[in-house]
Order: sequence, then structure tokens, then C-alpha cells
Amino acid sequence: MWKTIKLHKFFILAIIIVLCLIGHSFFSYFNEYYYEPAKGYHRIKEICYEQQDWDHPYCENFAHNKDHLEEWLESHDPSKEFEQLDVITLTSIIVEHYSFASLQYFSPLIIAIAVAGMFHSHLKSGMFENYLLRMDYKKYLRKIYRISLKASLIMPVALIVIFLISCLITGFNFDTSSVNSNMSVYSAWKYEHFFLYGAMICLIQVFMSLVYANITLYCCRKNKNLLVAIVMSYIFFLVLDLFVYLVLYSLILNRIFGIKELTDYFNIAGYWFFKEDSNGTIPLIVAFSLQLVSFLGLHQIFKRKERLVLEYEKQVS
Repeated sequence: MWKTIKLHKFFILAIIIVLCLIGHSFFSYFNEYYYEPAKGYHRIKEICYEQQDWDHPYCENFAHNKDHLEEWLESHDPSKEFEQLDVITLTSIIVEHYSFASLQYFSPLIIAIAVAGMFHSHLKSGMFENYLLRMDYKKYLRKIYRISLKASLIMPVALIVIFLISCLITGFNFDTSSVNSNMSVYSAWKYEHFFLYGAMICLIQVFMSLVYANITLYCCRKNKNLLVAIVMSYIFFLVLDLFVYLVLYSLILNRIFGIKELTDYFNIAGYWFFKEDSNGTIPLIVAFSLQLVSFLGLHQIFKRKERLVLEYEKQVS
């Protein structure tokens, strides 16, 4: 048990970081939109309505007009606003805003921490040499690929956790009839097909996480230092992000083929949500293509056992 935890300590660390971001995002949202406004609401209700201290600064806007005050208290009751909160809106706000939104650019770093940590733990434990000597190399390669597959589940599972927490908080309220269509998170297609939308986002995140994980495995093979491998992996992500947007889209598709108005589809860091009228099919194709190329590249890098053994001996010598 302890040995397994020790081997997966960086993977566990990555999960803890993501859970902390989720918790902080929910706390920040409710503190901003419910807790702080509720304190002001109950203060006004106590001073102006119950005590009728019209000379108090809190009561200046009501000008001794009790009917106006009652209308304001009715329309700004935080408990009623909370009752109207739905699962789709809350999930979207947490994913697209607050600290969880930082994963748009930092999820590759978290994936790198998880993957590099697991890979280097195997190297330091001495299990790596046993695998190479006693296990069929194809089986060992499948073990390497499973590291990527494990890491690829962190982000989609985080999205599902946010959805489930939103369900519990709102009492599984999917009634969106009172939703303000001017909200930044609102999209007619998303609200009408939320489960399909969510499934597409999760699938895209699986593909993109596989890309980041495979990049990290490549960097781990080239660097025996854990920190260097993690930093190098993140730099690779930034280069990939720029390549997809500036070369693949701006230069090739836009300038050469004249395909325009696809800016959002080729910003791979923004594949956490789609804007109004966005087509999720293109990001899905891009993400799948990138992970396919990354797996083919990873297979080429790890397919020769002799080279891997020599590099391992260099790292431990």
C-alpha cells in the first residue's frame, strides 16, 4: 500500500492540486454572489425594514418609502436567487471562471507533474531494470502507455466532479427558464444539449491530456532530472500551442487556403468550453489528430529496447 502511494505520489499531488482549484472556485463564487451580498441584504432588512432607521446610510436609497423597500427586498432575496440556480449555469461558471479556469494554460503542467513523477519513480525504484530484463518488451510498452492513459483521466474526471458537486448544491435543478441569456457563460446550444456538450469537452480533454502526457514521457526519456523534464514538457506545450495557432491555422489554413473565422478552434489551450454558435467538431478532430501523432511519435521513440537500455544506464550511472 505504502509502496504504491510512494510510486504514485506525484500523481496524487496532481489530483490534490486540481481538487484544491475546484474547491477554491466554488468558495470564491458563493462568497462573491451569495455570502457577501446576503450579509448586506440582511443588514438592510434589519436596519431599514425592521428597525425603520431611515436616517441610517443604508436606507438613503429608499427615501422613507416602505413599499419601495419591500419591493427591493423581494427582488434581491438571496435565498430565492439561490433556489433559481441551475446545474448547467453553476457548472459553466466554475469551469470558465475563477481559479479552475487557470487550467486552460496550467493543465499541461499538472499532467507533466503526474506523468514525470510516475516515470521517474519507476526509474529510482529499480523496477525499471526488472521490467526490461524479465518482461516482454511489448508488455512493458503497454505499461508505459498506461501511464499516459492514467494521466489523461485527471481533467475529464475533474469536470465530472464539478458537475456532480453542482448537482448536489442545486438539488439537481436543470430548470433553465429563469437564466439570463446575457450571461457570459450562456450559449443556447450548450443549454439545450448540455450532456452532449459536456461529453465532447471531456473527450477533447482526454485527447489533449494524452498529448501532454506523451510529450512528458518523451522529455523524461531525454532528461534524468525530474524538474528539467517537467519544465521542458511545459515548454513543449507552449511551442505546440503556438505552432497549431500560428503555423497550422494562421499561415496554412488562413493565408494559403483562405479559411477564416476559425480562431477559437485552433487555440488548443481554450478547449475547455465553446462560445456561442461554436462547433465542437473541429476541436475534437484537432485534439484527436494531435494525440494520434503524439502516440505514433512515442511509439517510435520507445520501440527500440536496446536504445532505451543504454539511455537508462547513462541516467543511473
